[in-house]
Amino acid sequence: MDEDIELLLRKKMIELRKKSQLTALESFECDKGVKHVNTQLFEKLLTKCKIVIADFWAEWCAPCRMLEPIIEELAEKYTPKIEVVKINVDENPDLVSAFNIMGIPTIIVFNRGKEYTRYVGVSPYIISSLENSIKTLLS
Repeated sequence: MDEDIELLLRKKMIELRKKSQLTALESFECDKGVKHVNTQLFEKLLTKCKIVIADFWAEWCAPCRMLEPIIEELAEKYTPKIEVVKINVDENPDLVSAFNIMGIPTIIVFNRGKEYTRYVGVSPYIISSLENSIKTLLS
């Protein structure tokens, strides 16, 4: 009998945790600049925002750090029209696998939840390429 009560309590605790996480997710808006996200938040933003720019990066990655000011600039320039997120590949291996990330930095532009284009690595043309993609999707 005690085992049944313990099992019911565990189920209820899990249910309450999930409910509180969903409430936290619903408070996110597409106008807050760059967000560091996990899988659950990322999936929510993909369904909520028309255009999402996802930067897959790692702290130890020097080229990723070179892209950081560019990502910040895009967020500053285009929010609230787009959502800009950073996904740490070491903390989110499920997203790395789901989106077949083979190298970092990788930036994926999503349109209505689907991949529109991706950029791998750093080049002098990355900001103009990203802006062209954003402008095309916004028009």
